Amino acid sequence: MVAKIAEARNLLTRRLGRPPTYNEIAEMLNVQISTVRLVSERSRHPVSLDQAVSDRGRMTLQEIISGPDETMPEKMVKKQLMKQEAKKLLKTLNKREEYILRLHFGLNGEPPRSCEEIGKLLKLSRERVRQINIIALSNLRQRSIEDNLVEFYVV
Repeated sequence: MVAKIAEARNLLTRRLGRPPTYNEIAEMLNVQISTVRLVSERSRHPVSLDQAVSDRGRMTLQEIISGPDETMPEKMVKKQLMKQEAKKLLKTLNKREEYILRLHFGLNGEPPRSCEEIGKLLKLSRERVRQINIIALSNLRQRSIEDNLVEFYVV
């Protein structure tokens, strides 16, 4: 079918002096328009992301079209380093504070949970979970500030 459509397209292009419509190709081949459209769209050649876009050949499609952040090596490394840093910081807390923060922010790969949900899970009040959360975050801020200051004073 791809070959028939290509042949009909070439023939009609010569006759009409312009590219034919899907309808004209379908009439010539005596098939449905949807078939011509589907085959034409599926038989396109892939385009290389390294193909130059401009006449000067300096810019490629890959530079113009941005993919998801996860596929960019710089972003992947940055994300990995942030995870390692977060793990190190969480290890400075006591077990309960660490567990509550992991649940609250969804750091275990699960969706984040509310203070009320965490409270039911740990048999604590929502208010107590909120307090522990605040204390833990405060401790993390203090430790990260201390760590940053240590970097400046180490000679």
